[in-house]
Amino acid sequence: MCETIALCCLCFFTLYYLFFLTRVQLGFTKLIRRPHSEKIPFASIVVAARNEERNIGRCLNSLLQQNYPSARFEVIVVDDHSADGTIQKLSDLRKSFKNLKIFSADAEQSGKTAALARGIEEAKGEIILTTDADCSVSKNWALTMVSHFTEGVAMVAGPVLETGGVSFFSRMEKLEFLGLICVGAGLIGSKRPIICNGANLAYRRDAFFIAGGFGSGDAPNDDEMLMNVMVSRHIGSIDFAWEYPAIVSTKSNNDAISFFRQRLRWASKKGHYSDWTILLELFFLYLFFLSAAFCTVLLFWLPQLWLPLAVSYAGKISVDFLTLRIGAKLWEQRISVFHFFIAELLHVPYILIAAVAGQLIPLRWRGRTIHS
Repeated sequence: MCETIALCCLCFFTLYYLFFLTRVQLGFTKLIRRPHSEKIPFASIVVAARNEERNIGRCLNSLLQQNYPSARFEVIVVDDHSADGTIQKLSDLRKSFKNLKIFSADAEQSGKTAALARGIEEAKGEIILTTDADCSVSKNWALTMVSHFTEGVAMVAGPVLETGGVSFFSRMEKLEFLGLICVGAGLIGSKRPIICNGANLAYRRDAFFIAGGFGSGDAPNDDEMLMNVMVSRHIGSIDFAWEYPAIVSTKSNNDAISFFRQRLRWASKKGHYSDWTILLELFFLYLFFLSAAFCTVLLFWLPQLWLPLAVSYAGKISVDFLTLRIGAKLWEQRISVFHFFIAELLHVPYILIAAVAGQLIPLRWRGRTIHS
């Protein structure tokens, strides 16, 4: 009986996983290159910063040197109660750049979304672009992102890629991060947006307020929840700027602990999706990993499971590699087959542990406890 149930679950959820990533791959074929428009809307680039003294200079130098008419954009940085020299660094930079505006988060509010919301309130732009204070962009980033705001588009996501680090762990981390970006891009291309990365995101300012912004209370919306609200309320469609100039670069973590803490923060999100089918899809994906792990353990008692389990893992490895290769080709990344196979070995236990731990373990970031 146990063997039959395990086999049925493994077969069903493996087929679902293969369907999910096949849809991602097909979504890439529907992403469209947008020519730069002669109409240049006023754009506001908003950055939330907390304890970013070491990174904020590199970030702002890339943002303030955009190939975008200087009279048509502004850069707004909101300091989120930094305890280092971030404010002083910002003050020094403001002397050189008239497009730079600096604000401090409200005393009674804290967190990235609250800081971004403050910046958007102060923004003059029709288009809001956001990135993180530890990231850098190309000179044509803003132009490329804005070009995707055709009629009816409310939000545009873009690729975020990790750079730096040549260690074994860094290479593994870059592959995993590339995979997340590929999935987000493919889902948007297939008209099923589920995930995005706030380090490279843009939306119409009026659409942000129509959607209710980041919400309020103990569990404010994050970037993905905002995207979901825009879709479910038919505020506008979502596009993905896949062109190379749209890439935002961020440094990879230097060690496994920093990496795992970051992924736990991502897994700890407890937003309330307006579309319940998204939760169902994510739950089915988790059940695939759970059934694969369960059947692997059962091999000690039911060795006859080895063949269906091998087929399941072979299917997973194949669609994972094909998906990564599409993104790697688009964004000129290199996939090490050796590191890919090592990452595949760790993928199932990593997902199972991170998803559960993210809900149970109190998390700290930049000296602050995160309440999810």
